[in-house]
Amino acid sequence: MAFTAGTQVGPYRIMEQLGQGGMAVVYKAYHASLDRYVAIKVLHRAFMEDTNFQTRFQREARVVARLEHPNIVPIYDYAEYESQPYLVMKYIEGETLKARLRRGSLSADEITHIVEKVGAALAYAHRQGILHRDVKPSNVINANDGQIYLADFGLARIAQSGESTLTTDAVLGTPQYISPEQAMAKKDLDEGTDIYSFGAMLYEMTVGRVPFTSDTPFSIIHDHIYTPLPLPSSINPDISPVLERVLLKALAKERADRYKDVPSMVAAFKEAWTSSAATVTFSAAPSIPQPVPAPTARASSPLTAPMPPQPVAPPRGVPAPPAAPGQKQKSNRWIWFALGLPLLCVCCLFGFFVFRGVFYQDEPTIPVFGAEPTAESIFDGTPIVIPDLPEDTATDLPQMLLDQAKKLVDDHPKDARAHMMYGLALVHSGQETDGYDEIKKGVNLADKNQAVLLAAAKSFEEQGAWLAAAIVDVQIAKNAKVMPAARVDAMQETFYYGFQDEQAPNVLDYSTISDVDPSLALIAQASYLINYADDESAVQPVLDQLEALKPGLGVKKLLQAQYLIDQDHETDAKTLLQGLIDAADTSAWVKDEATTLLSDIQ
Repeated sequence: MAFTAGTQVGPYRIMEQLGQGGMAVVYKAYHASLDRYVAIKVLHRAFMEDTNFQTRFQREARVVARLEHPNIVPIYDYAEYESQPYLVMKYIEGETLKARLRRGSLSADEITHIVEKVGAALAYAHRQGILHRDVKPSNVINANDGQIYLADFGLARIAQSGESTLTTDAVLGTPQYISPEQAMAKKDLDEGTDIYSFGAMLYEMTVGRVPFTSDTPFSIIHDHIYTPLPLPSSINPDISPVLERVLLKALAKERADRYKDVPSMVAAFKEAWTSSAATVTFSAAPSIPQPVPAPTARASSPLTAPMPPQPVAPPRGVPAPPAAPGQKQKSNRWIWFALGLPLLCVCCLFGFFVFRGVFYQDEPTIPVFGAEPTAESIFDGTPIVIPDLPEDTATDLPQMLLDQAKKLVDDHPKDARAHMMYGLALVHSGQETDGYDEIKKGVNLADKNQAVLLAAAKSFEEQGAWLAAAIVDVQIAKNAKVMPAARVDAMQETFYYGFQDEQAPNVLDYSTISDVDPSLALIAQASYLINYADDESAVQPVLDQLEALKPGLGVKKLLQAQYLIDQDHETDAKTLLQGLIDAADTSAWVKDEATTLLSDIQ
């Protein structure tokens, strides 16, 4: 990148990088003739894929540059340097509201001050016909002189407008604060979307946590769209009924049910807050996962860009759907098809957001497509998230989103991630054969890049896409000279669950698995036979082979217990399962599964 420390960009000398987000990188720079520091926000090169972007960028930058308000970070300049557009903004010494919340709860006066100033900034912008679209604590700056600023109007406005392929079918926003209509990528946004996001921020400041929390961004988005708001008083009993009503109205799912404008919301909040602030107490820190700051960012900088929280593996033991007539299906841990067609929507949509680099959870660094990405540019650890959605969401969205995923493959045929995401979308649409073939194409493109493959496998595993993960794991094992113990355990889990899919042997044959690791092939075969074999006598010989190859293996004992349960030897199965639970060296997932099995037969 041309923007490095010491580079002269027009009249600005780059001093240091302050942070990096999904759409831009922020630098501190010095303007010598004016003797002042500025913040330069450099938009990613991918915006230049749109041939009309430069004209639109200049037009929209002029619009947001006219926002002259004491509580809005002003834009001084806009230009282009080596084909990269950038904005020049006031550099503010201070900390973000997000950083302030990390240090502890706010005082009643602090909350009042922030609400007044942010509300004034939003109301002014709305009168100019400009929405913010990403109101959140990390965009609120508490300057060292006590002034409050709302940042990033320019980025939200510029990135949203026009026909840029980065944003036309995506959303801008942050999961914890995003409005339902924005989460559903509706185009007719109005100031109600900012009111909702502002309301989520007020909820966090007064209640002590954000309205919805989860391990994955799309679980949070799902809750904003469909889940009733957790009553503030149920989380913080000191919240008064009048304050609770204000928060409930600001965070109404339907735009028409919210406040008609920001001033009326602020007035209602201040009235409720004045009468109840003395009784409200907070926990020492917000009850949300705390992200790790990016290495290049300084804690005191208002433009610090934190890294996203690391995802946590979902719980096991999701009940299986009823077996089809004539089909043998014993396992109550089979979750793949239980997710169903609605998940296609989210799978494709998430892939689209991540590929375009515009959907981000509190500004993590996500790769953005430029000319032609390579395998090295993908799977940076961002999970493929597939949360459950109500069945009534499966309307006309699946095909539309599947088409978008296909377009990504067409536009970026050498990108392994694109093929893997499209493959998973096909699987969820019922086109399993084509879907797994696409995933295999992605694996072949990644080839010997273990970092890419490991990130892909972990992503699939965390979402219960076990058969997809198994395809990736075969290539990982093929590449590896020595496999870490933790990875071996993860692979055993993958093949244990992956071959509870009836079509698994047709997707990944046992001989292919055995060529890289015979024990994994035996785990896969035993798991499949326990669930689907017509002749149950075929199970024990496979288990005996596994024991001979890897004596004392935890997953073997787990499989043995399942087989004993099927043979109505529940007493022996209980003894075996309890032994796994009690053993200190039993891996976590085996212990969890043993606990589930034991509870099923007691």
